[in-house]
Amino acid sequence: MLVKGLTACLCSSGSDSVKIRNYRAAVVCLVLLCVLLLTAVVVLCVIFTQERQQQMSINENKKLTDELVVFTVGWIFYQSSFYYMSNETKNWTESRRYCTEKGADLIIINNREEYDFVQNMSAAAVVYIGLTDSDVEGSWKWVYVSYRTESSTEHLMLICTFSSWASGQPNGDNKVDEDCAVTVAVPRPVFLNLVGWHDVACNRAFQWICEKRISQFILP
Repeated sequence: MLVKGLTACLCSSGSDSVKIRNYRAAVVCLVLLCVLLLTAVVVLCVIFTQERQQQMSINENKKLTDELVVFTVGWIFYQSSFYYMSNETKNWTESRRYCTEKGADLIIINNREEYDFVQNMSAAAVVYIGLTDSDVEGSWKWVYVSYRTESSTEHLMLICTFSSWASGQPNGDNKVDEDCAVTVAVPRPVFLNLVGWHDVACNRAFQWICEKRISQFILP
């Protein structure tokens, strides 16, 4: 009887040990399975995020390409900007409105090279440029769209560091406010045959040149 009891006890103890080992193995397998599942989820999330970013990049590039194709019809590219010269005439405010509606602004002339380019582009025409002293008489500044969104546009005024005024200009005619500027490429009697920039009354009608910098296509 004692031997049988001892044998039964040993068998019971061995059975419990097997159960414990099986339980531990099951726990380890479950933990490994959870780790594998978590790893798979992380990998899938990374892949999904990368694909989403790639698709967004593709869509953004396509949008930019389409915008460039549409925008550049009738525009001339020089250095880092697109330029458009009108065939019709408007006053300065209307000229600028035309440019801003195209996502551009009246031209800013930053240096002699750009000035020469504009003079060649305008040929015999007299054209408005984005220069005005309408805020403070005698303080000439460039108009500039700093950024644009679907709901708003911010306009800045940049100090004029480069200038190419014709001799005696700006003269600020005492009879009328001459708060806007045009550039004259060839001598004209009405401008005393003087080539360069002239201040004029903003309500006079001239052709104009719009400018849009490449950076403005990618700004928000």
